[in-house]
Amino acid sequence: MKIFRSLLEAAVALVVLLGLARWVLGIFSKKTTVYHPTPTRQLALLTWPLLAVGAGLAAAGPGLLAPTATERWLAWGLLVAVLALAGPALLLHLRYYTLNAATTLVFDPGGGRLQVALDEVLAYDPARQGWPGPTPIEWGRCRWPGVFWRRYEYLRLPLPEGDIILTSLVLPDMQPLVRYLRYFGVAVAERRRGWAWV
Repeated sequence: MKIFRSLLEAAVALVVLLGLARWVLGIFSKKTTVYHPTPTRQLALLTWPLLAVGAGLAAAGPGLLAPTATERWLAWGLLVAVLALAGPALLLHLRYYTLNAATTLVFDPGGGRLQVALDEVLAYDPARQGWPGPTPIEWGRCRWPGVFWRRYEYLRLPLPEGDIILTSLVLPDMQPLVRYLRYFGVAVAERRRGWAWV
């Protein structure tokens, strides 16, 4: 079980190093307008669920094969409780990743630019294709975001060619995009759900 402890320590060190690197690079970098699912963004969303699983395995691991039944039951109970807390966030993240692994969003509200590319092929550009309508855009948000430790939300753009779904894996905060769309008269219907499953 020392392996689990070593993995947990390595994960904490990696998170701290990535946080420091992001902070230092943020000082010298200019604001980006191109968004896609980066490893840093995924790690930021998965930090607490993975730490919870790692801590649960480290704490429950020695007792899973304990000699007495009571110790085994307690260890398995602890492991199930930890997985019940971390599982929904891990499932939601996996779903968002399958939807947006090949998505690139170009969003510059100051320059009036919005484009969505799927597999590096331009899929939506309101300057050429017009704004979505008349069906309102669905903005799905978690009713209890604290359950997932981070904000998980999505926008469903209904287009004639098919829906385009943008998740918080691509754009960390959907509110600027929602304000931008509403500025141009696009109807955005907010839906609060127990969890923002698409």
